[in-house]
Amino acid sequence: MNKTISLWGQSLYRQFSLMLANQPKLSYYLHPLLRWNKPGVHPDYHSARIVDFRWETDQMLSVWLEPAASWSGFTAGQHLLVTMMHQGRYISRSFSISSSAALFTQQKQIRISCRIQPQGEFTQALAAGIAALPHLSISDAMGDFVLEPKANSALEQSIVMVAAGSGITPLWSMLSSLRCWTSPIVLFYCVKTAVQAAFLTELNQLAAKQPLFKVQLIETAMTGRLNLVQRLQTHTNFSLQKALYYFCGPEAMSRQFIDDLIQQGVSATAIHTELFGLARGGSEGPVKQALMIQQGKVISVDVAAGVPLLQAAEQQGLSPRFGCRIGVCYQCVCQKKSGQVLNLRTGQISGDGPEQIQLCISAAHSDLQIEL
Repeated sequence: MNKTISLWGQSLYRQFSLMLANQPKLSYYLHPLLRWNKPGVHPDYHSARIVDFRWETDQMLSVWLEPAASWSGFTAGQHLLVTMMHQGRYISRSFSISSSAALFTQQKQIRISCRIQPQGEFTQALAAGIAALPHLSISDAMGDFVLEPKANSALEQSIVMVAAGSGITPLWSMLSSLRCWTSPIVLFYCVKTAVQAAFLTELNQLAAKQPLFKVQLIETAMTGRLNLVQRLQTHTNFSLQKALYYFCGPEAMSRQFIDDLIQQGVSATAIHTELFGLARGGSEGPVKQALMIQQGKVISVDVAAGVPLLQAAEQQGLSPRFGCRIGVCYQCVCQKKSGQVLNLRTGQISGDGPEQIQLCISAAHSDLQIEL
């Protein structure tokens, strides 16, 4: 009964907001006041006070955050969208939480760890301004890349994890959150050289303390890429078919591991992935024409197959609204008036008629007309 009343109240609240000014939240009306009190805080997200920061490597920055009481917490392995004000506009990017669940339970803090990309607007702005930033805005935690206990523990003889570069962040959150070790876990941590390996000291300390955990550092500059199946087959009494797999890294890396394991009879349901970048399905084919309408002006853009429409528009000097650029935040949603698009995440092709699309994960499948 109370849940029904709560849902009814939420619906009434939203309808009242929409009636006033076609806005889904009353907080939008208070946004100028909120920005005066907490500059840069986004009305759609939760305020998170910056508690501390530290460089894990010369390329990775860790930031400790204390979310507002409205933030409901997370499950180890999940990610969130982080937003900040930069040069008069909001910019956003998705990051996995890199701290243990215990840190939030005991101190109400979380940590994000960001690889500073040379061409990354968000990470460059964060690194340059971190000493003066008081707050960031964060979304609710999301994602299903988490460790899930299974009813039949006989199928869990071991857990295999593979991290590439900053892909270590959700896996370290999982490992540091474990309190009851019932299965052996091996982590293959792939980096070019050891100096790029964040959390390596902590990982080695965990391996020294926990006999069920082993970490193997793969320095690809010296040994080349990891051949996962070959490496696992050298382990005594190891069964490929009775393990669970967790991969976090570039799409191409994970795809190769998945294909190799399935060929060895591993069930696809035993493999869990968190990917960097988008699958470039259908990357070959003729160039399409997109008519992009922005503020009443029609711009014709030639779009190569497999190229995100957001990227194609920016290359023509247009400036569509965007946030995370990976299909998470929905800030780049716009109206497709006609034509088909390919969803670069799912591989699905849209219908021909009008519908809303996300520019950052949509590529032209036919000639298009889009209202930005």
